Amino acid sequence: MINSNYSTQIIFKALEKTRFGKIKIMIEDQKEEFFGEGPLVAEITIKNSKVFRDIALGGDIALAEGIIAGELHISNEAAFIEWACRNDDELSRAIHGTFIGTLMSRVKALLRPNTISGAKKNIMAHYDLGNNFYQSWLDSSMSYSSALFHSPEFSEDFSEAQNNKYDRIIDELEIKSGDHVLEIGCGWGGFFSRAVERTGCKVTAVMNSPAQNKFNQELLLKKNLGNHVELNLTDYRQIKGSYDKVVSIEMIEAVGYQFWPTYFDKVSSSLKSKGRALIQSITIKEDRFETYRKTPDFINTYIFPGGMLLTNDAVKKNGEARDLASVAPFEFGLSYAETLKRWRERFQNSFHSNLLPEFDEKFYKLWHFYLSYCEGAFCANRINVAHFSMEKK
Repeated sequence: MINSNYSTQIIFKALEKTRFGKIKIMIEDQKEEFFGEGPLVAEITIKNSKVFRDIALGGDIALAEGIIAGELHISNEAAFIEWACRNDDELSRAIHGTFIGTLMSRVKALLRPNTISGAKKNIMAHYDLGNNFYQSWLDSSMSYSSALFHSPEFSEDFSEAQNNKYDRIIDELEIKSGDHVLEIGCGWGGFFSRAVERTGCKVTAVMNSPAQNKFNQELLLKKNLGNHVELNLTDYRQIKGSYDKVVSIEMIEAVGYQFWPTYFDKVSSSLKSKGRALIQSITIKEDRFETYRKTPDFINTYIFPGGMLLTNDAVKKNGEARDLASVAPFEFGLSYAETLKRWRERFQNSFHSNLLPEFDEKFYKLWHFYLSYCEGAFCANRINVAHFSMEKK
């Protein structure tokens, strides 16, 4: 077993080599320690020194578990994650997790593959927390995907920025009245509502969440969209029919590595000849993918079990192998950082007034760290988000 003092020494040696920003660490009743260079990014209070051993063994998963358990507190989680990403070369030598810790997490991941039955369980674990939960902090369109901010100062209203995203998809695909659009993973109806309102097209909207299906049935009645939208509560692998356009917004991340070919098969087989598709996907850089794929992290352990991010090249190659010709992706990662910042702030402001006692403080810490974790990763350009536009040959 790794000794806590030994783990502390290893981590401190790594911290001494960091350069991009400064952090302050306070351990129980000991003196403050500063690491890094430049302005102060975050203050970390350690309430139990065994946290260092846990982090040395378990990496970001153990960091999250320490926060949830109240064993450490970080003053600005998003800024800390950005700092950690920018200093990754130094930190990963000490805080990448061990073979044993990685193996244990890998076994857990293998127990929840995204087969049809497994996908339903994994989707329900995230999206069926209750519509009230998401309504308390998403924008009025209930969009749970990156907005698109045109202003460098991110000055747009949140719902306006979400509509910017939907409008870009509609315009890129040239969706028009008379088109039959398949939406794979429709969420709470933000895209199909906008598409029908703007163009009068017909949409078949597929989801795998009973809670979303219930919400969308009510949305169709409220907006009188029943003649234009058909809801289908099913797994994407069971979709039938042929469509003019296919749209899939941040659903592919939940598919899982082994099912990418199946997903792209379905996109291709669902399109008519010369039909067009647009996939919005969170992506990871090519040079980090293999390590990421083999090492479970906080997100696919606690938030999206069974999920996996793609690289730009993986999207292109999987599409081309199925007669889907693509153009250069449109990337807007900083818009996602701003989206996550707004979600985090809205979540913070609404939790204690709207979500207690249904959800407890540990749940709050988990979700606050999740939103901060993603925000910091986008700020550091560790991950990105892109529109991949394709046409069937």
